[in-house]
Amino acid sequence: MQWHPTRARSSILAASLVGGSGEILDFLIPLWVGAQLGATPAQIGALVSVELLLSFLARPLAGWLTDTRQRTRVAAAGALLYGASCLGYALAPGLPVAFVAAGAGGVGGALLWVAVRAITAERLAHDSGAFAGLFASVAFASWFFWIPSLVLLPYLGYRGVFGALATTCLVAVAALLLTPRSPVAPTGAQPSAPGGARRLAPLLAVVALTSLAEAGIGLLLLLHLQRAFDLEVVQIALVFLPGGIAMTVLPRYLHGITDRIGRRTVYALASAASAAFAAGLALAPSPPVIAALWVLTGAAWAAITPIHEAAIAQVLPHRTGRGMSLLGNAALAGGAVGSALAGVLYGTTSWVLVCAVFSGLIAVGAVAGPHALRTLRIDDRPSSPGADAGAQTEPARERAGEAP
Repeated sequence: MQWHPTRARSSILAASLVGGSGEILDFLIPLWVGAQLGATPAQIGALVSVELLLSFLARPLAGWLTDTRQRTRVAAAGALLYGASCLGYALAPGLPVAFVAAGAGGVGGALLWVAVRAITAERLAHDSGAFAGLFASVAFASWFFWIPSLVLLPYLGYRGVFGALATTCLVAVAALLLTPRSPVAPTGAQPSAPGGARRLAPLLAVVALTSLAEAGIGLLLLLHLQRAFDLEVVQIALVFLPGGIAMTVLPRYLHGITDRIGRRTVYALASAASAAFAAGLALAPSPPVIAALWVLTGAAWAAITPIHEAAIAQVLPHRTGRGMSLLGNAALAGGAVGSALAGVLYGTTSWVLVCAVFSGLIAVGAVAGPHALRTLRIDDRPSSPGADAGAQTEPARERAGEAP
């Protein structure tokens, strides 16, 4: 697929608008359904899991559409569905409609993110840090959205904020639809082809395991801050703020470090930092300490996520949509299990024990992640433009199972 700067700008703008909306939703929905709809922790976990499950089921279709249709149009359809999800939350009279809205958001997110990441992969020949740039832009938008959302929340209420986010998603739809069509048609790809999953299995297994632990610890943290420390929404947001800033400013810097010391080393260090946060959470005495520890997780995500995406682009350069759908599904499968597990375990077992278990699972990634990159023969350093974009030698294409 030919890279074009207009496509890049539109996809980043749309990802930022929808991603920012999604971050606010991820934060507010568990608090909203608990405080205003009377949901139990188990029901909150189930609601989160429904969105993840529908996103999981939709991702193979999203990958096929991304590889066979205009990618900006696929992303626009996803943004539209995500806007419908926001509107559904705004109008939901109770939990059943909220579950329907969660399903729409799951499908919309699958279409948007698979397409946007495939478009970003088109830029790797020109910018080896394209995925780090995407991560930073979305993270910045997330925290840019926090200011008006939290300022307006006392006046508009949860539902008013959800409605405003729906409007923001429509802006993303317009930006994508106004993007000129690509002059080069995507290559065909079969959604049922199993080769990509087999080749990527070592990496996908690590992603699923660590996503299980990270999603679980993330939901536990929300519930813990609300129920154990009795914090209000704005106070909880301030706890997450340092980590959000880290995810905004660190991706490009961490990509530079990756260039110097290698992906495997950065992966191991970042996983260890995230595991340290989860372990420290068990004994953290106050919200300020938790906020400082959360920076470790923000930095870990900023380092590891672009490595995952660049690895997919290298292994499946001609079926990037398929590869991104597999990567997303691995994360979602783990995330769905982790969220449901956290909702059930919270308050029913030892807080210290749950944190220790999740920390141990994340720590496994410090060893298994670099091993998976080595097994897949992923370039340890993105030392030259195009290295991550699938500009491979013939032996590399043969390893990946792609035709020359």
